[in-house]
Amino acid sequence: MKEVKITIVTPSYNRAHTLERVYESLKKQTFKDFKWIIMDDGSTDNTKELVESFIAENQISIDYFWNENQHKFVTVFEGVKKVDSKYFMIVDSDDSYPENSLEVLFAEVEKIQKQDDFISVMGLSQYEDGSIVGHQYPNNGFDGSIFDMRYKYKVRGDKFGIFITKTYQKLLKDFDYSYFENRGYIPQSVFYNTYDSNGVKTRFVNKIVRNYHFDENDQNSVSSTRWNGRNTFGLMEGYKSFLNSYQDKLLSYPKVLIRNLVGYQVYSMINNKTFSEINKGLNHFKFLSILVYPFSKIYYEFKK
Repeated sequence: MKEVKITIVTPSYNRAHTLERVYESLKKQTFKDFKWIIMDDGSTDNTKELVESFIAENQISIDYFWNENQHKFVTVFEGVKKVDSKYFMIVDSDDSYPENSLEVLFAEVEKIQKQDDFISVMGLSQYEDGSIVGHQYPNNGFDGSIFDMRYKYKVRGDKFGIFITKTYQKLLKDFDYSYFENRGYIPQSVFYNTYDSNGVKTRFVNKIVRNYHFDENDQNSVSSTRWNGRNTFGLMEGYKSFLNSYQDKLLSYPKVLIRNLVGYQVYSMINNKTFSEINKGLNHFKFLSILVYPFSKIYYEFKK
């Protein structure tokens, strides 16, 4: 049997109406040495029947797993544990990809000589009209941290890439995500903050590897539900993870520090946390938290 070099992991919940777009995109890839793992997160639509029709076409290798609903954060990790190829990608259930996307990412990640120092290669996304989502990377690309990419170089916009399985699975083994089970939406940054802040590198390349499709009618999106109870726990945890991970770097970015501290406090209030509980969740910046709290309280009351 031919060796699979890349595994595509797709978490999906009631996305039968968009999953075919992913399938058609993967079928057209110029790079063929991959398999597709679909992690069905308890769908109640016709996802299972749709995937069975994909499998029957025998165009690409597909493994399908149905689980009780655990939400995307946990479902992704459960899928990553099933990966046995050298590299893998986390592909959303509503995206599509340029025909050379896998070929480009495979070529770029293979160029990394000391792969134990790296976890991923990240490229760019494009809108349907071909324009780049957000910004390109500086210096025609670089090796470094996600933090520096976002705050030192001020690169914005959704990015996409490929992961080195050995590095990712090793880090995941030491990451206890059981606390987040059945907690709804959790940002992936809660995990990547832990390794990015510890010096595990990402290679950033100015090559388009993803097509971004924006669904204005998606009522389940985080942007549509930022202030109700559905996503506020995850947003609180995202801010807390950021503050607890980047202590040394944040001292050089006071605006970023204050903005995230206010975000953490406000979403903690939404989750009915007392000030004592809020400060207990912080590993650093406890005194600053005392000073900032009155302003966060005013903002919270205004937005309520």
